[in-house]
Amino acid sequence: MKRAIRTVIRLIAAGAIVIGGMDCGLEVVRRWKHFKEVSLWVCIINFLVIVAGVILFVASAALAEKFADDFDE
Repeated sequence: MKRAIRTVIRLIAAGAIVIGGMDCGLEVVRRWKHFKEVSLWVCIINFLVIVAGVILFVASAALAEKFADDFDE
């Protein structure tokens, strides 16, 4: 059960990393295409999503352990 939970957590973390990176990259390209200034806040928010995904990925084993113990009881 722990392995399945860890896999789901890692899939969610990988999704957050990919979505945050793609959103920031596409926002930069869209702004450059229309010769507008790149919004720093959009990139900061997406960077925070990427960091949250990395933290979730690193902590996935501990979270899986905790959630598996909750299901066993």
